[in-house]
Amino acid sequence: MPYPVVSGFMSGIGVIIIVLQIFPFLGQSSPKKIIDIFVELPHALPQLNVDAVLLSLATITIIYLFPRITKLIPSALVALVLLTIVSTLLALDVAIIGDIPEGLPALQLDTLGGIDYMKPMLIIFPALTLAALGTIDSLLTSVVADNMTKTQHNSNKELIGQGLGNMAAAAIGGIPGAGATMRTVVNINSGGKTRLSGVIHGLALLIVLLGAGEYASLIPLPVLAGILITVGLGIIDYKGLKHIDSVSKADAVVMIVVLLQNFNR
Repeated sequence: MPYPVVSGFMSGIGVIIIVLQIFPFLGQSSPKKIIDIFVELPHALPQLNVDAVLLSLATITIIYLFPRITKLIPSALVALVLLTIVSTLLALDVAIIGDIPEGLPALQLDTLGGIDYMKPMLIIFPALTLAALGTIDSLLTSVVADNMTKTQHNSNKELIGQGLGNMAAAAIGGIPGAGATMRTVVNINSGGKTRLSGVIHGLALLIVLLGAGEYASLIPLPVLAGILITVGLGIIDYKGLKHIDSVSKADAVVMIVVLLQNFNR
C-alpha cells in the first residue's frame, strides 16, 4: 500500500477521532455527523460543563505525565480508574457510560428457522457487503499498526481469524465486527504489542460481563473523551503532513484526498 494512502488514512482517522470527542469533552451529547459537529459547536461552547472539561483535561495530563513516573502501568488505565473514582466520590455532574448488559449470551441457532432459503440473495449480498467492509477496515487497521510498531502483519491470519470470530458471534446473536483503529492504537500506546494483549482484552470484557459491569458503568464519558483525544493525536502522521510540500504533487493529492475522504462519515 503506497505511503501517501497510509499517511492520509492515519491523519484522517486521527482528526476524526479528535473532532468526535469535542462535544463529550465539553460535557454534551455529540451529533453523529462530522459536519453537524462544526455547525452546532458555536451553540455548544456557551453551555460547556466545567466538571466535564476538568475531567478531560486531567485525563490528558495524566496520560502524558504518568509515563515519566513509570511505564509499567498504562497511563490511560491509570487515568480511567483514578478519575472514575474521583468523579464517583465527588458526585460530579457528568455523563457516564450507564447500564452495561451482564451475563453470557445464549445460543440463538433457532433463529435460522426464520430464514427464507428460497431467496438466497437476501443473505448472500448483505453477507458479501459486510465481509468486504470488514476486510477493508481490518487490513487498514493492520497497516496502521504496522506503521506504528514497524512490523508486518499476516493478512491471511487476520482475515481467517476475523471470519471465525464473526461466525461464532452470529451463533449467539452478535453482529459482525472488524479491526478497530482506535482500540488498536490505544493498545499499542499502552504497550500491548503481542497476541497476549488481545487475550487480556477478551478476558477483561468477560469480567465485565460476569459482574464488573456495574463498576464499568460509572466511567465518565469526559474521561473517555480525554483518552480518545490523545489517541487521535497519536495517530496523525505529522511526518507526512510536515513534508507534504516536498513530495510529488501526485503523492500530495493522494494524501489529501484520502485524509478528506475520512470526513465523509
